[in-house]
Amino acid sequence: MTSNISAPAVSTTQSGAPVTSDAHSKAVGADGAIILTDHYLVEKLAQFNRERVPERVVHAKGGGAFGSFKTTQDVSKYTKAAFLQPGVETEMLIRFSSVAGENGSPD
Repeated sequence: MTSNISAPAVSTTQSGAPVTSDAHSKAVGADGAIILTDHYLVEKLAQFNRERVPERVVHAKGGGAFGSFKTTQDVSKYTKAAFLQPGVETEMLIRFSSVAGENGSPD
């Protein structure tokens, strides 16, 4: 009698070396940042960043406007930024943009 259950696939690096864990990486503490000593994780992230799916390539469309921003209320309890202090007027440029849709979608 033969079994229809196949053995789990073994993950390998780009050079063919087996990977001990595809789901776990070392972190700084229980909820801390992942440390980049996991060469397989770095390899996976690099491959993911280079992947290009045509429908997801951004084709941004938009425009911009020059103007000035004037702080009219006291928000000093939230920030110490100089341009957000009451009465300060700052020259600015604002950008409005949209992303073109997938193939065949109306603009």
